[in-house]
Amino acid sequence: MFPISLKTLSDRERHDYILQTFVLNNRSSCNHRNHKRDIDVIREHHRFLWDDESKEDSWETRLARRYYDKLFKEYCIADLTRYRENKIALRWRTESEVVAGIGQFQCGSRKCLRRDGLRSWEVNFAYREQGVHKNALIKLRLCPEHSMHLNYTSKKREVKRLKNTERQAAKEEKRATKKSLSEEKTIDNEEHYDSSNVTHGYIENCIGKDCLENNAAVVEKDVLESADIWNRNADNEVEPVSRENEFERYLEDLLL
Repeated sequence: MFPISLKTLSDRERHDYILQTFVLNNRSSCNHRNHKRDIDVIREHHRFLWDDESKEDSWETRLARRYYDKLFKEYCIADLTRYRENKIALRWRTESEVVAGIGQFQCGSRKCLRRDGLRSWEVNFAYREQGVHKNALIKLRLCPEHSMHLNYTSKKREVKRLKNTERQAAKEEKRATKKSLSEEKTIDNEEHYDSSNVTHGYIENCIGKDCLENNAAVVEKDVLESADIWNRNADNEVEPVSRENEFERYLEDLLL
């Protein structure tokens, strides 16, 4: 999807590259195009909070939700000036803050400019939208000082990103478990289609030429079915990567 390898870029470089290339580039000319870019679709369908019951019939809506889940709803900006009273104000990030990485690569406390030693904390965000009370679990990226303020009265849950080695180990374990279950299923099917057992039982109850011919047909059918089990390709059962899943995969590592 992307013309360059994102693995060679840092988190901030990937963030800047994706937004500059696919969000901000040629924005002034997008109105003159007859087709819609991915970002045009995202802007058209973007909402701050989606209902779980919302029907998403088009890929445009699904793509918009993927993008929204990964960037706009993931982080918030906090006002911690009254932390001693256990009163914390939260708000969604604006588009300019998302582009600049404020609240993601820069401390999410209002007016704090620190970018080093940031930690992610999971916080419940209760707010009112269009007259409806809503709740969402969001992340606050805070510097050491404001992390202390956030946890002044109660300890919040810290969110840590898995290292590449840990993530790869988890994937390998999941793949091994899936392979083991597949092998067990294959063995069960092979025992079920054991042609020797079928042949033996069938011959004992058959007399005459016609019965033997029928038995040969049964044996041939069972052999073909048994061989078909081994010829199945597990990879063919895996659905191809969809457009929105591919987009989500590139954004996954940007979330800390």
